[in-house]
Amino acid sequence: MSDRSLERAQVPQIRPASYASAAIFKPFIRLLSFFAKEVNEIRRQPRLVLSLLLGPFTILLLFGAGYQGSQPVLRTAIVVPPGAESDLDEETLAQIGGLNFQLAGVTSDREAALAQLRNGELDIVQIFPANIREQVLNGEQPSVEFVYNQINPINEQWIQYLGYAEVVEINKSILLNTTSSVQGEAQTLQTQLSDMREQLDEVDSGLSSTDPAELRASIRRRREAGGALALAGMATGPQSEELRGELVQLQEDLDTLDQAVSEGRLEEQQEQVRTTRDRIARLETQIAQFNALSPGVIVSPLQQTYQNLTGASYDLMTYYAPSVLALLVQHIAVTLGALSLVRERILGATEIFRVAPVSVTQVLVGKYLGYTLFIGAITALLVLLTRLLNIPFLGDPLVFAGLVLLLTLASLGIGFFISAISNSDSQAVQLSMLVLLMSVFFSGFFLPLENFSAPVRAVSYALPLTHGIAGYHDIMLRGAMPGEFTWAALGTIAAITFVGALAGAWAQFRKVVG
Repeated sequence: MSDRSLERAQVPQIRPASYASAAIFKPFIRLLSFFAKEVNEIRRQPRLVLSLLLGPFTILLLFGAGYQGSQPVLRTAIVVPPGAESDLDEETLAQIGGLNFQLAGVTSDREAALAQLRNGELDIVQIFPANIREQVLNGEQPSVEFVYNQINPINEQWIQYLGYAEVVEINKSILLNTTSSVQGEAQTLQTQLSDMREQLDEVDSGLSSTDPAELRASIRRRREAGGALALAGMATGPQSEELRGELVQLQEDLDTLDQAVSEGRLEEQQEQVRTTRDRIARLETQIAQFNALSPGVIVSPLQQTYQNLTGASYDLMTYYAPSVLALLVQHIAVTLGALSLVRERILGATEIFRVAPVSVTQVLVGKYLGYTLFIGAITALLVLLTRLLNIPFLGDPLVFAGLVLLLTLASLGIGFFISAISNSDSQAVQLSMLVLLMSVFFSGFFLPLENFSAPVRAVSYALPLTHGIAGYHDIMLRGAMPGEFTWAALGTIAAITFVGALAGAWAQFRKVVG
């Protein structure tokens, strides 16, 4: 070795201070390199960007333009048995039946209607009972039979609900007719009571012009009249028991007076005459009040009114737009994350990362940053496009951006975890589609969470979309701040999935080395 070489070897190498300070930023530089790598990869795939942007918007547009959400159109025929026409007004049945169903006709041929049902020409056959009045008077409750042939549980629920509403309206129509008839009888009864009261006034005043035979005939007509019993049956409300008691007591008073007139002892019953006269006067007042009421008020004393504190509900397209937007954000994030690590492992990039001076955390965080930026840009464009559809945005944009960030991180965490445990890109895609199906069914997108049992709701709350839908609705449609549970749940899911994805990626790196 030369003296110059020996001298150079003995002199300690002093690194400049700038080199030491640069070493501090090396982890960040490596992290940002993966961030730039993912952004550039996406930038170099314009078709991917276009499909991820226009694809979700096209889905949202088709959903809003095509989904009507109205009740199903159910074709029905009404069967009125022979002899039941006197109890049922076919015109009224047709009018009420056409409110909720598409009425094909009213017939008396049961078998022909059932044959049309079996052939698919009808959806429902409504079969009304015969001798309705007779069954009611015997204390029975006749049934309207709704026969249908459905395998769709939602249609079955609609049929049962609409059938219940129709029977309620028919019962109301029958009661209205009965009440009108009873009010006519009550008017006749009031006239009879007025005549009798005048005769009892004459008896009480000691006038000799009162003919005992005429008085007795009037009493007997009153006793035999059925109007009082009909009126007692129709009496409702807090005074019903009092009215029934007055009517029963009046019958007893009339029996007593009839016997006194027949035995010639009417003068001895002056006190009874006054009591009966006063009772008749009270009944006249109550009957007058009953006749003054509308039959509709008697049959349906209460009616409903509605007040929506938000002013009015949104149409279906507007209501579901935030849910679709949240679903698209989650699906894009899960899909990108699921294909990321597994694709690099297949291409052999994992071996290069493993021997390079980079850590698994730097690789993963860099991917997080790149995909988050990309998904945030897509979300911003989708929100702008929804404004073209007149979808309202009532909340704070900064709050919405924070919610989008948490939803994206939680969804990316699920995607990266799938990528870490998948052995091929096809397996990663399959698991991503499984997450999508779970999200559609269990996130409250279509079916309310309250309809699920408690264990299944636990699965629902583990999905980012569940909380994304709730938060998007609060911000976009209500203009309110999402609840604390929404923020905490998304943050917890994001943290847990990040740890899971990091552990899975680290296991894959160790496997490559082994």
